[in-house]
Amino acid sequence: MEKLDFYDVDKKYIEYLKSTETATRGFTCIPDMEYQGEQKFLCGVVLNVNKFNYYVPVTSYKKQQSENILITFENDKFNKIKGSLRFNYMFPVPNDCISIRIIKNEADIKRRMFLNAQLQFCIDHAEHIHNQAQRTYTIITKKLNKNLLTNSCDFKLLENACEKYNNP
Repeated sequence: MEKLDFYDVDKKYIEYLKSTETATRGFTCIPDMEYQGEQKFLCGVVLNVNKFNYYVPVTSYKKQQSENILITFENDKFNKIKGSLRFNYMFPVPNDCISIRIIKNEADIKRRMFLNAQLQFCIDHAEHIHNQAQRTYTIITKKLNKNLLTNSCDFKLLENACEKYNNP
């Protein structure tokens, strides 16, 4: 099993996937990179699912659902939930469209400590994260949960788009 790390995804590639999914489905579940014209903080883990690198976004979403893993900090007695990994919003990404997030380069020391703690949670729960990614992938691609299909990325559609991105 590969070691987990945090990654950023090329904005142009994100826009390509969003437009591809929207053109086919009429909507997209690819996360937004910007809100009101400003760059949104977005990073995630990358792991291998169905022979593709899949980017799983780390978000501030704090409600437990079947297709996410809540990131918790055991040493914080007031607010243990610090975000989540959203597997229904994961998407395939080519190697040349991702870059490792260098946490030590974060200017804000509190942000740096927060990211390090989130990453450590992911490393400590790597097997669970890999299993959840595979489980979600299977549920979506085999259409086992109709309600989840409209609130998830279309993995097969996005895999085709990923393959075509550098080889039109």
